[in-house]
Amino acid sequence: MAYMTPKQILLFRHAEKPSLKNDPGLSAAGVQRAQQLVTYIPSQFGKPDFIFATAQGKSSNRPYLTVEPLANALNMKIHNKIADNDFNKLATELLTQPTYFGKLVVVCWHHGNIPNLANSLSAPIGSYPDPWKGSVFNLILNIVYDESGNASLTQVVEPF
Repeated sequence: MAYMTPKQILLFRHAEKPSLKNDPGLSAAGVQRAQQLVTYIPSQFGKPDFIFATAQGKSSNRPYLTVEPLANALNMKIHNKIADNDFNKLATELLTQPTYFGKLVVVCWHHGNIPNLANSLSAPIGSYPDPWKGSVFNLILNIVYDESGNASLTQVVEPF
């Protein structure tokens, strides 16, 4: 039977933010984490088929900056047209468009809406942090869909 959903979605928060409140970038630790994801994601999960990040907001471009090194290393485009609060739009697209069926999708988002997005992606309630703690930057929600479209989720802590 063919997949009618993605095979797998890796959902995680952007890397560490700088101490300056109005700085939309990453801190030095965040830049380092983004670089480590370049080898970690492909070695642990395989080469992604698609990479998504939130659209740039007035106060943050951190999701894009977090996956940019990975996208550059893999010569891939980052899809970043969907705003943080439009997580339902992304979930609907990923779960209904044949382009994504059977694929590995990476999604980097803002922590405030990760629980909402995980819920919209049919991850089992209680399998992910809700709310997502503001201090957590090293957690990947590994959502795997079986061939019938049923989702299961494991939490993967990055080893760096």
